[in-house]
Amino acid sequence: MRILHFSDTHLGFQAFDKVNDAGVNTREQDVYDAFEHVVQRILTIKPDLVIHSGDFFHRPSPSNRALTFGLEQLRKIGNAGIPTVIIAGNHETPKTIYNSPILRALNTLDHVYPVFGETWEKSTFGDVVVHGIPHINDQRILLQELEKLEPEPDKFNILMLHTSLGKRFLMEEYGEQIFPPAFESKLAQFQYIALGHWHNQQSVNLHPNAWYSGSIERLSDTEIEAEKGFLLIETSPDKTCKVSFESVPTRPWLRWEQHNCHQLSVAEMEASLLQFQETQNTLDAILSITFNDIRPEQTLELGNIRLRQLFPEAFQIIPKRKTFSDRTFVQGIESHQFDRLDKVFADYLLSKYPDDKELANRLINRATQYFQIENP
Repeated sequence: MRILHFSDTHLGFQAFDKVNDAGVNTREQDVYDAFEHVVQRILTIKPDLVIHSGDFFHRPSPSNRALTFGLEQLRKIGNAGIPTVIIAGNHETPKTIYNSPILRALNTLDHVYPVFGETWEKSTFGDVVVHGIPHINDQRILLQELEKLEPEPDKFNILMLHTSLGKRFLMEEYGEQIFPPAFESKLAQFQYIALGHWHNQQSVNLHPNAWYSGSIERLSDTEIEAEKGFLLIETSPDKTCKVSFESVPTRPWLRWEQHNCHQLSVAEMEASLLQFQETQNTLDAILSITFNDIRPEQTLELGNIRLRQLFPEAFQIIPKRKTFSDRTFVQGIESHQFDRLDKVFADYLLSKYPDDKELANRLINRATQYFQIENP
């Protein structure tokens, strides 16, 4: 049997307050485009089964656009007669009992099997049994359901989880969970473990039958180096399987980082940025630009406006400036004084006109009039 595994689609995700010509948040549309690509590949590959291991939606109460888009795309898969099992992740699971689980809406679709209650559920498709354990906020109920969990003998058993297998797969977000170590011995009884939550595609070393398919679009700068896509699982009669990865086209997200900025001139840093632009395709890309140990006066010349001038073709620039606080290099200004804009600007002028102190001091005196705050 051929099975397609994808996860963490986060339909409805938004960022950067940029909209396209249709008035849709551009990053939201990026996620829709990636999802639609996966659906088209499903219709082309025609797998026997599709599994989605959580965070189908980005929020427990998605927008009408995110909900209708998700339903329309799943209907395409259902119309092709391909069954799809989806478990709830922490993002779409309601935080209180007063909200109805959004995955309940998927029950209206043919060939779609959503798992969103606080129970272990299983579905059989020929020789394959899919065991779904959704995200469960109540730890006591989760432990009860894991206690019941048992694979079917003489079947290819797939376990679907939305969790972190160990602390290294935590995302530092609300509601996430670490799989209880007391139940890890049960994992070896399953021929494939379809994991969601961690956004980078990879297998888990301690559990070679466990795979994170990752998200289908980059959602943070921690995912810059990771390809995005889905996994294909080919099962064998001997209950083993072969796993392969297929990438999905996504918006490029690039990183430039400079250490020891205090030892460089602004011109040298700009030259490095221009070299980066020449060697990377920055067109419509998200750029994470980090200046480490930068002097406060240098940040004035390398502000956001200047970065946009250097990368006019980029989609979004995310600058991070980590100020150098060693008094040896900041001319006696204490680190707790860096929030004094008048002193930062004075420092900048002195470094800008090192050979004309009279001009620098005249400009500092003029600027002081604008920075000065009168006490009541």
